[in-house]
Amino acid sequence: MNDRPKHPIKSETRKFITPPRLMANKVKKTGGPSAEQAIMRALNAASDLMNSYQGWAVDDLTRLWRTFQAAPRGTHSPEDIAQMFEIAHGIRGEGGSFGFPLISMIGDSLCKLMEGKTRLTLPELEIVKVHILAMRAVFNQHLKGPQPKLEGELRQLLTLLRDRADRRH
Repeated sequence: MNDRPKHPIKSETRKFITPPRLMANKVKKTGGPSAEQAIMRALNAASDLMNSYQGWAVDDLTRLWRTFQAAPRGTHSPEDIAQMFEIAHGIRGEGGSFGFPLISMIGDSLCKLMEGKTRLTLPELEIVKVHILAMRAVFNQHLKGPQPKLEGELRQLLTLLRDRADRRH
């Protein structure tokens, strides 16, 4: 006698369900741009974004600078610090995507300095200021694309400043 249980679903009751093709029904089958035209549109849109980025970034840096300067020295609230961190985080993420790897590197350093902090000491605030001024200099000097020598020196300097601030705590 076979003690194995029978399969609960009989083969004659199995049914394959084909999901509806809702997206295919919405897309036109004829007309519209050719593949080449669609690619050119995408490239032009990307180029427009690249050209606009520096303006957005300068606006973000201006917001960062205003937030930095808004509070008297050493009295930034946890909300001010969180706002500065968020702005720096955005700048860090966008810089490399739009051809400014130095901006990403400086933004990363600034994020590391402020991450998880609810207050900043006076030396730390000076380091925040150095970071913001360094980012402004990158845009003012149009330092787009790889800058290996400058990046290495700047990374070393910013790391040294952060390490010194950490040792003072």
